[in-house]
Amino acid sequence: MPDPQLICDLADIRFIFSALPPDAFSSFFKPFLFQGGAVSGSCFVEVGGASPELCALRAKGAWNFSQRGGAACLLGANPAGEVMWRMTGESPFGRLRFEWHPTAFEAMYRNEAYGMYGIIAILALVLRLLPLGGLVMHGSAQVVDGQGIICTGPSGRGKSTISRLFHGCGVPVLTDERPIVRPCTSPEGPGFRVYGSPWPSLGGFVMNASAPLKKIYFIEHGPEQVIAPLTTREAVLRLLDVALVPWLDAAFFDPLIQTMEAIIRTVPHAVLRFRPDATVVEAVRRDLAAF
Repeated sequence: MPDPQLICDLADIRFIFSALPPDAFSSFFKPFLFQGGAVSGSCFVEVGGASPELCALRAKGAWNFSQRGGAACLLGANPAGEVMWRMTGESPFGRLRFEWHPTAFEAMYRNEAYGMYGIIAILALVLRLLPLGGLVMHGSAQVVDGQGIICTGPSGRGKSTISRLFHGCGVPVLTDERPIVRPCTSPEGPGFRVYGSPWPSLGGFVMNASAPLKKIYFIEHGPEQVIAPLTTREAVLRLLDVALVPWLDAAFFDPLIQTMEAIIRTVPHAVLRFRPDATVVEAVRRDLAAF
């Protein structure tokens, strides 16, 4: 194994990237860089660099995932159909290889807010989480009196706004864009844990911390603070809409559905219609205290 040049811990998994300089990722990754703590798993990512072989490949759609006999291949293509990058590995994805198009990759990612190579980390994370029953979501995550919550919904529903409101009331915000969810076991029994990530939204909220996931709120704007129940079916459909999985091959999609169903069976959930002021924080606190 080559000497690692960059190591970061995401959701209690240690990712070791070969052949990447220490500044390959943006400053948002700084809290997640290796600090010597214990983790529950690892993933070695061999960064192969520019591959002329990709110049001859074409793909339909932005994302393409295939898996055969345990071996998986994930491709990303630009609107012209050029394959910009390729990630390969075998389940459970403890070892992956990433390579990119000599010119198309940089043209697409050189101005990326998370650093040109940030795509490598999030793809590795999503794949490594798949066999572990975890996922990355679009949403914000907060720690309310030691209890983790996720506020999620399609773009425009107020994830950044609600993050600022919680922050203004002294509530830690793990992320305002991409919380990570993994199964865990606690004294109360099986459950899930929510983690911060280095991929924030406009609020720039980044924390390398986690908490037991106590509730998921599907947020909407409203004239007052209202928390309303959801059926399991409604919750799964809403969760599907915010799961960070743009490739819908059955080999990936089927286990993802199982993960989402497990989350909805285990974690309480509701619709949160909120007015954008600090009283939403107290409404959530009262709701969490009720169970």
